[in-house]
Amino acid sequence: MALSFPLNASEFANKLRIQTARWWLQEHQESSITGGGEFLVADLAPRLWRADVSLWPMFHDDAAEVQALIESLDGSLNAFNLYDPRKRYPRSDPKGTVIDGASPVISSLSGNNKQLTISGLPANYVLSGGDMFGFLYGPDSERRALHRIVSRVVANAAGVAAGVEVRPHFRPGVVTGTALNFVSPVARVKLVPGSFEPGTARRNITEGMSFQAQQVI
Repeated sequence: MALSFPLNASEFANKLRIQTARWWLQEHQESSITGGGEFLVADLAPRLWRADVSLWPMFHDDAAEVQALIESLDGSLNAFNLYDPRKRYPRSDPKGTVIDGASPVISSLSGNNKQLTISGLPANYVLSGGDMFGFLYGPDSERRALHRIVSRVVANAAGVAAGVEVRPHFRPGVVTGTALNFVSPVARVKLVPGSFEPGTARRNITEGMSFQAQQVI
């Protein structure tokens, strides 16, 4: 069956045996120092998620299957959805069982584009610094966002968590009423050109397979 891009997590990320991962917001900034010694910094582009992923050693047939999947992306032409393997679930809900069945949404957005109120959470649900959530947005819900919570916030008995600060900042097009996903939230990414390393065959295993990924908006 022909693949349809972007590949969702069940088609790609869940099939990877991730050994190590580096996952961070990459800045795109320039800086200069004035004659008076003032250090000036300016954003050139929005902060986007970046990942370095290394896979466990695999038997050759398994490695060949994963390599075929990665090569189906045609280098950096096609996108896939990827999650931070460290943060598939909220810290206070390590298997996602408490939030399962809830319907959290953006209740309100702050004018600073980095704070929101979330409703529809379980009563007294704890959101911890480092927890991540994702959502679809845009005219046809064609864009995908991924955000990390900055510090701990506890929802009230009605399931409302106010003053939740996140990074990166919200982009234009994000609106109230948007449904949020806290279980295996993903970013839409593409391979960094030339970053795929197929690994090396040693006896009956292939080791050292890795790639880098860059978020796309």
